[in-house]
Amino acid sequence: MISIESVVNAISARAHGRFIVSSDDDTPLFSSLDSENNGICRLKRIGAPSGCRTILIASLASRSESLQCALRWAADVREQLPEPETADLYMFLLIENVSFEDAGRIEADDQFCQKVVLRPEEKVNEFLDRTFLSALTFDGETGMIGDPLQTALHSMADKHPWTGAHLPAWRALLLSGKSGSELAQALDGAFDSDEGVL
Repeated sequence: MISIESVVNAISARAHGRFIVSSDDDTPLFSSLDSENNGICRLKRIGAPSGCRTILIASLASRSESLQCALRWAADVREQLPEPETADLYMFLLIENVSFEDAGRIEADDQFCQKVVLRPEEKVNEFLDRTFLSALTFDGETGMIGDPLQTALHSMADKHPWTGAHLPAWRALLLSGKSGSELAQALDGAFDSDEGVL
């Protein structure tokens, strides 16, 4: 199974140029797990005035008691985080012999934080590609590295042409560094100001 150290190293590599990374050595957050079985990364977007994304990484045996302990840890950390950072709490779970069905069930439960479970046979980069740390996309036609957010927005505009005029404003909002609730309010306000959208 992939080690916590390799996940932390991969997070640092993916975050380069996008976030400033601090490890659990710099962020003493309470853990009810054995320190050898967990790690913490805090990511602050470069240029953002405040706010961090907190990633809890837990390596677990397949016993349900281990998962319950990890969830208690997430709850404890959430209580320690200032608002609005509680909306940007993630847990990366490395669970021995987890099935695809169990992994999906765990990820569907967003109590305390968003969870991402390492799938059987999944490599660390494939794992991170399912998170906000997904790799930059490569455009085969131009040979340029693309912005995954821009790619997703253009894909949405292809399917829903009415969104095309709103993409620059939405992109700016999504990259503003706002918390989840602030972002939702800002997007809601953008819809209210555009009478033709609704």
